[in-house]
This record gives sequence, C-alpha cells and structure tokens, in this order.
Amino acid sequence: MDLLEVRSISKTYGSGETSVRALKKVNFSVPKGEYVAIVGESGSGKSTLLNMIGALDNPTSGKVLIDGKDIFAMKESKLTVFRRRNIGFIFQAFNLIPELTVEQNIIFPVLLDYQKPDKKYLEELLEVLNLKERRNHLPSQLSGGQQQRVAIGRALILRPSLTSRLEIWTRRTAVR
Repeated sequence: MDLLEVRSISKTYGSGETSVRALKKVNFSVPKGEYVAIVGESGSGKSTLLNMIGALDNPTSGKVLIDGKDIFAMKESKLTVFRRRNIGFIFQAFNLIPELTVEQNIIFPVLLDYQKPDKKYLEELLEVLNLKERRNHLPSQLSGGQQQRVAIGRALILRPSLTSRLEIWTRRTAVR
C-alpha cells in the first residue's frame, strides 16, 4: 500500500476572469519508505500541493489518501486529530511559540494530543538535533539553524507517517 496517493488534485483560487489555476489534475503516489522532492519554477504550485497533502487547504477537486484514508472525506474534528498524529510539518517560518523553551516547543504537539511525552525519544531527538544544551532556551535565544532544528524536532515528536517540509525551492534560488 502507498503511504500517499494524490488523485486528480486541482486547485483554483478566485472565480471568473480573476481566477488562478494553481494545480490541474495532479496525480502521483509515494510508497512507504520513499522520499520525494517537489521542485519547480516559482508559482508552479509546489506550496499549494503541499498544503493540499497536509490538509491545510482544500482542493477544488480530487483526493488525497494517506495510508489509504481519504483525508478530505473526514469531518474537520477528525481531520484535526489525524493531521496532528500523522503529518509532521516544518514550516518556512518555523512557527515556534516564543514563550516556550526548546523542549516545550518540541513536545507541544504531544501535549495537544493529551499524551505524555516519550522522554527517551525526546532525549534522542535533542541529541540528534544537537539541541541538548539549548533545551531551556527560548526561540529568541537561538540561531536560525537552531530554530529550524526545533521545528524539525516538533514535526518528528509524534513519529508521523508523513513529514512535509514546506520550504520552497526554485530552480535558480532558494526562497526563504
């Protein structure tokens, strides 16, 4: 079974003469254990596609299946829980909570899910991400690279089946 299946996803913003077609009948699948990069020119729909896959935006038409589940067929409350438990996001702007420490930012999704953090896994993430000595620092006390690693830890703490790095790369330059 494929981890991810995108079936005929289309997205149009606006209507009439001002409408913009961001995606037109995109189809692909990703088997479990595979890694995929989405590349293209600026404005080609990369972010829109990732937002559809992550259920952060709804398609105009089409389906996204994660582990065989049609995410857009779910009620919003169920989708929220599914997204939190199965999709890890690393945003361009990191979206760290300024009042929380490194450790608190990483475990925040676990607490939102009313679970107890796996301390052993947290320690492993802090070690791998080279953040052990910074665990009690606030985001404002971190470098950009350290903030990005905190965001990676937060995306991985619930061991999601799908992790999406929403960082846009074009053929010529990296836009950050």
